[in-house]
Amino acid sequence: TEAFNYHFVDQDGKEKPIYMGCYGIGSSRIMGIIIEKHHDNHGIILPESVAPFQVHLIGLDMKDKNISSKVHQVYQVLKEKNIEVLFDDREEVSAGEKFADADLIGISVRLVVSIRTKEKVEYKRRGENKTSLMELKEVISNVKSQISNLHRKT
Repeated sequence: TEAFNYHFVDQDGKEKPIYMGCYGIGSSRIMGIIIEKHHDNHGIILPESVAPFQVHLIGLDMKDKNISSKVHQVYQVLKEKNIEVLFDDREEVSAGEKFADADLIGISVRLVVSIRTKEKVEYKRRGENKTSLMELKEVISNVKSQISNLHRKT
């Protein structure tokens, strides 16, 4: 305010400078705060309310045509059910690297399709160690329930 020579007159009639401040909360600051509050040693654990995707789908053994077909089918069904999906279909990356990347990114639900899962899908919540093999219908039901619960909270 000194540069603009802004002043005010106080209750005693004395002229005093105006003190101004600008306090903005930008999206980068908000994301920094969220990450600071929601993380572990492996990466971010994004709350569903701010996550850019609802599901992180990982295809392993993608060079196997049956697995590639199955994981693409899972992806299409999820999209048809209006579930936002981050799809990791990289062939040149190891399973461990895909899992590490998934933890680092922090989407709340990780789904894995591989030779080991056969006709089911591996379901894991970020921040938990437990994995479950589920039918795709059950996965969709769980994700839709999670979305519904999120909307009830807001």
